[in-house]
Amino acid sequence: MLAVYEIGHRVSKCPHLKAFIDSNDKTLLTDGHIDVHSSESHSKETFEGRVNVQVKGRTATVSTKPPRTFAITKTDLTGYLKNHSVLYFIVFVNPRTGKAIPSYVLLNPFKIQFLIRKMGRKSRIGVNIKRFPSDPAKIEDIIKLALQSAAENPAARIDLKQLKDLSRITLYTDGSLNLDAPVRLTRDDFDFTLVFETSGGMALSVDEELVITPPEYVGEPTELSVASGDFEFRNPTRRRVDRDTVELELSDGLKLRRTGTDQAATGSVSLTMRETLRERFNDLGFYLTCVDDQVFSIDGIENRVQVASCDDQQDLREHFEYLTTLMSLCDHLGVNSSLVELEPLEGKRGRQLVGLHGVMLGGEEISVAHHEPGRILQPMGRWSLQLLVAQDSAKGKWLCRDLFHPELGQQFVMSWEDEAGELQITRVTPYEIVDREHLPFTLNLHLDNLVNAYNDIFEYPGAADYANATVLNLIRAADVVEVRKSEFLDAAFSLNNWLVSKQGDLPNHQINHWQIAVRKGQLRQDQRLEIRSLKGQASRHEIDNPLFAETACAILLGDEEEIAYCLSRLDEAQLVQFQDWPIWDLHSAGKTSKDGSQRVDEPSRGDLGLTGGPDCPHERSGVPFP
Repeated sequence: MLAVYEIGHRVSKCPHLKAFIDSNDKTLLTDGHIDVHSSESHSKETFEGRVNVQVKGRTATVSTKPPRTFAITKTDLTGYLKNHSVLYFIVFVNPRTGKAIPSYVLLNPFKIQFLIRKMGRKSRIGVNIKRFPSDPAKIEDIIKLALQSAAENPAARIDLKQLKDLSRITLYTDGSLNLDAPVRLTRDDFDFTLVFETSGGMALSVDEELVITPPEYVGEPTELSVASGDFEFRNPTRRRVDRDTVELELSDGLKLRRTGTDQAATGSVSLTMRETLRERFNDLGFYLTCVDDQVFSIDGIENRVQVASCDDQQDLREHFEYLTTLMSLCDHLGVNSSLVELEPLEGKRGRQLVGLHGVMLGGEEISVAHHEPGRILQPMGRWSLQLLVAQDSAKGKWLCRDLFHPELGQQFVMSWEDEAGELQITRVTPYEIVDREHLPFTLNLHLDNLVNAYNDIFEYPGAADYANATVLNLIRAADVVEVRKSEFLDAAFSLNNWLVSKQGDLPNHQINHWQIAVRKGQLRQDQRLEIRSLKGQASRHEIDNPLFAETACAILLGDEEEIAYCLSRLDEAQLVQFQDWPIWDLHSAGKTSKDGSQRVDEPSRGDLGLTGGPDCPHERSGVPFP
């Protein structure tokens, strides 16, 4: 009676609740219920639901602390599950003073199922119990959670397809969660119910644990600038590790961690060797500079630190010297060092590149097997460098030069015999020398000088045709190497625009402009109208090569039926020619064919003989002259 009175007394102070609890204990499984109302005046209209209640009274002396667990039988748990949950009270009463200390456990359906699974073959299990509050607001939170969680249905089988249009996840708790730190919600330790809602309005209670991580523990980008010497990292991520520790992630490979207050702070530097040259160079450079200078700055404000030396610091310094040499070579050749992976450069390949640095930047002479100009294809992991071996006319030394450097000081010519058997010669750029399969993997292309290279030879025959072919090769390269897609498409776009400025908006330039746009994203509506206009001109034979243009326009518009019709009108030779153009890759059948059998892989490589003095293999490709 004292236990029931204590619960009823506390609930009676809650304006939205009404308790109906019997002390005679004659009702099966429950002792009564608590009604929940939407307002302080209780009526049928304000009634929101009913929570089943079971009350247990237990003796407790003054010297005995109330236990934290209470044993419940499997039979009772099974009965509560059939009754869609119960709010289970255990009230510890001092028989001498009459003082009552109420505790409770919310046995909602998913928690009951969890407990039954956990107890296995045992007949009873100890469940964690909590002190029942006296604050009316907190009591109402507990009762409302009990009402909400009664909707859980362990027997329901949720099809994940039902949740494909998920619009909201709602977590209901008793209001006691502390979200100042990460928390894992488990049935053992917390009372909660989780509801998934779809865009169609369906709400499903799901039996899942939930991990809640505050934003500051996940990591939040900052607007800070952190520098050590010449090495600077912008917008690092700040993440709280625990109450006293904060981590500043400068990059994926470099993290600074501080624990404690400014007066007594300790910390650590975490350095992980990243795979690419630029990233590892920056990370290791920052670390070693910080070790040497014992200082780094945040937004220009110096922070004095004491960085202890590690056992392998000498190895790190030697490795950094190697990275510095590779970075210097990349800068000289205009190579994006973020693409260069270091693992394939271990051993022979790395030594070759160090030797190449000595030849190109250290004044060393290259040894050649044949005393004539030629090319070198130098591997650099999955990539390659295209280089030129030529003799210095002044000193007679054989030098290795960057084939595409804007200030190379060489011109290239192409020669062939015409139908009359007469020798024809014309100027070309280095981009005509590179084989199509090598282009996507060549790092020192200097694409920022691409337009200038063709502008310099525009007065010579065939220059526009060569430029148009390079536009197509760059588009192909974008399809082959995803990581350089933007680089190649931007270069193709610039060169195509230059051709338009020289020749006007010819159909082939229009089609190239549109297929570049498709690869960058979706066509705009005005562009689709322009394509339809050109397709109409082609169908009326108002332009050159109308069938090719009409087929290309059909592919750009994605009209499969029209594509099939246009392709059926091409003869075998025309079809072979059309399939060799990058517009074919936009056609679904073309993509399958290309990916399945025609995609260009890394080309075979020659070796640059720079270590140990072996002969230098090279390729003839045009004759350079001053």
